[in-house]
Amino acid sequence: MQPSPLPSLPPAFRIVELLKPQELEAIGQAVQETVDRVARALRTPYEESEPQEDIFHRLQLVAQRNPVYASALLAAVYADAHRDPRIEALRDDPRLLGAIEQLCGQFEPSGVTIRVRVNVPALPRTLHGWHSDVAIAAPVTPGSTCHTVLGACWIPLADTSPDTGGLELVSTPQERPLPHERSEEGRFVIPDALLAGLPRQAISVSAGEAAVIGRYTPHRSLPNTGNRVRWSVVAWVKGLQQQPAPA
Repeated sequence: MQPSPLPSLPPAFRIVELLKPQELEAIGQAVQETVDRVARALRTPYEESEPQEDIFHRLQLVAQRNPVYASALLAAVYADAHRDPRIEALRDDPRLLGAIEQLCGQFEPSGVTIRVRVNVPALPRTLHGWHSDVAIAAPVTPGSTCHTVLGACWIPLADTSPDTGGLELVSTPQERPLPHERSEEGRFVIPDALLAGLPRQAISVSAGEAAVIGRYTPHRSLPNTGNRVRWSVVAWVKGLQQQPAPA
């Protein structure tokens, strides 16, 4: 008897149309208001937060003068901006779930985690090395659900290219996560040696599009060589897969 063929793996990633210009503008306004609130609460004079600038220049100007202050403003965005209703609304957006289903196949959703991410040219620490969104394909601790992430939607707020803080991804689908190690910054990253020989692709994503990334696909943020801040929203969708998508 011939062995049954192995099921084909879904693509490593897709780029899809997702949000409208007014929705991106609303998300950007939510981020700007978060920075405003924190800047008014700190002892540093509010004017030093460059409130007259738009979100694509504001933190870059602050970081060039005072990177510690810029990092403090950014920490608040990481911790709190996703709670704004204009960003949190993505959690129940059928377009988001549809994009994941297009990549992964039918699934029963169990949750969505949303965060705001950034790549500031003057803050190299905002770069994230090679990693996959699921690093260990089993519960790490009792009650952990990280291993149930099926895919992520990476949504830049403006046109993004490899030179302006975009992403580089391994372009072939992975059956399991590559081993991760903890970096000096405390992040889990994939050692470069494990990526040798794997094809990579640096992508451009236009405003309104999303890169839909498979759970085991290694990816990293690229250095931002421009003078604009790259803002993005990331939504990690969790669930139980029912039927794989066609490759």
